[in-house]
Amino acid sequence: MRLRFNRTLSHLHRYRHIVAVLARHGLSEVLAAVGRKARFRRRAKLHEGRTERPKHTRPQRVRMALEELGPTFIKFGQLLSTRPDLVPPAYVAELEKLQDHCRPVPFAKIERELVRQLGGPIEENFRQFDRQPIAAGSIAQVHRAVTREGHTAAVKVRRPGVARTVRIECEILEEMAGLVKSVFALPEHVDPVRLVRELTAAVERETDLSNELRNLRRFARNFADDDTVHIPPAYDEQCAAGVLTMEYIDGVKPTSREALAAAGMDADLVAQRGARFVLRQVFDFGTFHTDPHPGNVLITDGNVVVALDFGQVARLGSRNQALLAEGVLAVVDRDAHRIVSAFQQEDLLSDKTDSRALADELEELLDVYHALPLNEIPFGQMMSQTFDVIRKHHVRPPAEFALMLKSVMTIESLARGLTTEFKLIEELTPYARRLTLEKADPRRLLKAARRAATDTLKLAGRLPGEVGTILTKVRQGDFQVHVRHEHLDDLVHTLDKSSNRLSFALIITGLLVGSSLLVPQDGSLLGLVRLQTLGVIGYCAAALLGLWLVGSIIRSRHL
Repeated sequence: MRLRFNRTLSHLHRYRHIVAVLARHGLSEVLAAVGRKARFRRRAKLHEGRTERPKHTRPQRVRMALEELGPTFIKFGQLLSTRPDLVPPAYVAELEKLQDHCRPVPFAKIERELVRQLGGPIEENFRQFDRQPIAAGSIAQVHRAVTREGHTAAVKVRRPGVARTVRIECEILEEMAGLVKSVFALPEHVDPVRLVRELTAAVERETDLSNELRNLRRFARNFADDDTVHIPPAYDEQCAAGVLTMEYIDGVKPTSREALAAAGMDADLVAQRGARFVLRQVFDFGTFHTDPHPGNVLITDGNVVVALDFGQVARLGSRNQALLAEGVLAVVDRDAHRIVSAFQQEDLLSDKTDSRALADELEELLDVYHALPLNEIPFGQMMSQTFDVIRKHHVRPPAEFALMLKSVMTIESLARGLTTEFKLIEELTPYARRLTLEKADPRRLLKAARRAATDTLKLAGRLPGEVGTILTKVRQGDFQVHVRHEHLDDLVHTLDKSSNRLSFALIITGLLVGSSLLVPQDGSLLGLVRLQTLGVIGYCAAALLGLWLVGSIIRSRHL
């Protein structure tokens, strides 16, 4: 990927900082890519020479580098930790440790942002507004306030200038992903540019607090009839693209059994309700929170689960829901071929995937847990190992599917921290079986048959006209077939370099032959230069061009 010249100039200072941080943490491979492609080779070598022998593992150094690079890179690392289908477990474990806590923005700046977003002074919208924030992250910080209507509220205010900062740093991340893609031989199913674009879209959605407001309203509608879950209402008059005002909740974080017991709550019931809250999102509504960690959940009187942050929300379509159901039932029935068949039906296997070897390895994995009773199967651990197998065999699960499984694994980890009696597989199985039964519902089958019949009739009606159009184009000589070759640009570039080198070799040969013919001759050219002198000049030029050609071949490392 070629860097746009004007964008590279605007990012120059930031690139230098990134090179220094990567070198300091011993990430030499990425350093070499950035140094070579971004024209910081001399600076990269300088920093690389100062790098001490690493004292930490590579995943730890990646996490430390992201922490030092700042909020956008921290957010990127957090989102990357939700992709166990692409990131090995050791890296996922480290990236999960990234903390999104930042120094608060001075209140004067927050006040100006509030006035700009709400179109008036604070006093017009709030009776009271605490100057000290109760939480501060990379995207926004939260203040406690009282609205003009008397509601105690949590006011989430976007940090001034953060949208522009995120946009610039996401551009840098995309450029770096392009460099990595061009330098390293990556697996076919791993496209760093596409991954960065997906994560960039997620970060940009999180900076738009009006998007979070829409998510909050959707969750409130979905769980309106569930008295075990509470979604805080938003106060629309005090909301904008950079401000989200919602009910302030005073509850207990589900971080430990002891904390809940001290507040008079039932940890076993909280674990069960928390899991069902996530599973209903996945199976009943297809819209789920991608990061249900304890910091985004509170428990109030009556063991009611309260969700707080709706910035990271994804949608799981019916086909991916069915794929999850097949995976769960494959575990319950210990049938590895069932999940491989589901992968094939959804076209998730690449050309490099050996479906028989994949089934054999999954079957071997299921055999490890075969001796355990169903209610003792550690679902999260098994899913982590399954993702290892998926990566190994080049399976391409949808990004939303990986996010959903990560969400389910997170809630299992939270629930297991509260009670040893919790078994996620027992909670999952009824949802999976119900979804499978719904697929076989005669009414759904009839509806699908009607839709298929309608589509067939439409196709039959269009077919004569389409065939006639094709035949007319063939007869008139206008029929064209477009062929797309995925790596044609690389081939053209390689041929271009080869032809240039061949041309230089021919020029050098011509100079040598011409000079050899001129040196033995007497006389001069137009009475100005002797022919022998021209021959010597030709030899020198051929020697210089030859040395340059050999040097370029050696530098390219392709002899």
